[in-house]
Amino acid sequence: MVIFFLKDLIKKYFKNKFSTFYYWANKILIAYKNNDFAELLLKSTIPNNINYQYSDDIRKIICDLYFEYCNKHAGGVLSLFYNLKKGIHGEELKNKAPKNLKTFFRWLKKDERWLKIKNKIKEIKKQHPRYEVKEIGLLQMDAKYFVPSKFPVDKKYYVYDFIDEKTRLALGYVYDKLSTDNAIDAVKKAISDFKNIFDIIITRIRTDNGAEFINNYRNNQKISVKKTNFTQFLTDKNILHQTTPVRSPQSNGKIERFHQNYTKLFVFEEKILNAVSLQNKLNDYYYFYNFERVHKSLNFQTPFNFLNSLSLIK
Repeated sequence: MVIFFLKDLIKKYFKNKFSTFYYWANKILIAYKNNDFAELLLKSTIPNNINYQYSDDIRKIICDLYFEYCNKHAGGVLSLFYNLKKGIHGEELKNKAPKNLKTFFRWLKKDERWLKIKNKIKEIKKQHPRYEVKEIGLLQMDAKYFVPSKFPVDKKYYVYDFIDEKTRLALGYVYDKLSTDNAIDAVKKAISDFKNIFDIIITRIRTDNGAEFINNYRNNQKISVKKTNFTQFLTDKNILHQTTPVRSPQSNGKIERFHQNYTKLFVFEEKILNAVSLQNKLNDYYYFYNFERVHKSLNFQTPFNFLNSLSLIK
């Protein structure tokens, strides 16, 4: 009985390595016999001796150079490391700088100024809390393209996706090209489906600056964004059209992050999909995403359950 218990003990705490168990058992017996348990304490494995190849002076010069580099150029570890190898900062440092990036990085991490930079970054991140809206019906809209070289489709398709910023409820529609007419058609479907399925009335749609949304030039004549067909359609439906700042995809961050899920979704798909089968597969995913998948940002609720919890609060 004792033997079986000992085997289970070794298997659980020593990863089934009997030699490790007997090594520590012997150390415990010796420590008990000599009444000296200091040898049983865990010791640091960091070597006490400094690598003989590099002197303390060289370490200090390179660390000083890095932090000066940060202040003047906002440069990083890689840029300085390769500039040293190229001899940009002098032949002497080129020959005395570490040849290994890990060694170079380890020097910097041991400098107290490194910790100061990291703490400052943490403070800045804390000053910018997660952006959340307070209303339902504020949607982000964007197009995701599917090409045969990256997805199992028979030709190139585009999916206009919509996601509600508050609840994360999402829907999308497949088209064979990007155009203002298709964008308007997708909005029509979204208005109907968000109302019929989720009882959500869309009050605002935010898009990027794609040509189908804000074509500012027509026949070489500059026109107002408000006069485009897409924006005019939204205005007629009492929906506000917002656009993101140029080259700022993070302004539509939720829909951009949602599109990353598609890469995982089609990894094991072997069948080549046409427009209909692609829409069906996406519909299955939208159902899972809205009704079954829990979200950490929603306190581990599904988007639909989160929507219902908001209704109960009201």
